[in-house]
Amino acid sequence: MIVSSDIYKILFDKLKDFGIKDVYDGWNPIQSKLKNEAIVIVTSSPIEPDTYWERAYAHVNICVPHYLGSANTTRLNELERMAEAFIRKPIVGKFDGDTYRMAKDSLGIEKDDALKCSYVNLVLLVEILNVR
Repeated sequence: MIVSSDIYKILFDKLKDFGIKDVYDGWNPIQSKLKNEAIVIVTSSPIEPDTYWERAYAHVNICVPHYLGSANTTRLNELERMAEAFIRKPIVGKFDGDTYRMAKDSLGIEKDDALKCSYVNLVLLVEILNVR
């Protein structure tokens, strides 16, 4: 059985190719103004199980600190393109004996004034096979 913390582990391993060292989770969020690029992975508990697939959503936020008070749009564009390439096709795999697939639900850029950053928000639909 895959649980929300397992989804974090799966994504943590898959996002290493982005080359960003600081990775946070929804349980230990960034607490102050962002100084370096970071990835924040927020997972939800599975939504209503269905006959064959259990569904959950994961938000992958790739954060870029503001430069001289404004968004670094060039870097955000690069990261948004990387995120699109990362999930162009659904990702299918196995974790702890269970099959899962991840597909893009949405992708966009948002701003966080409190953290003084902007970020690429990739929302993934995670489906876990509910059949043994």
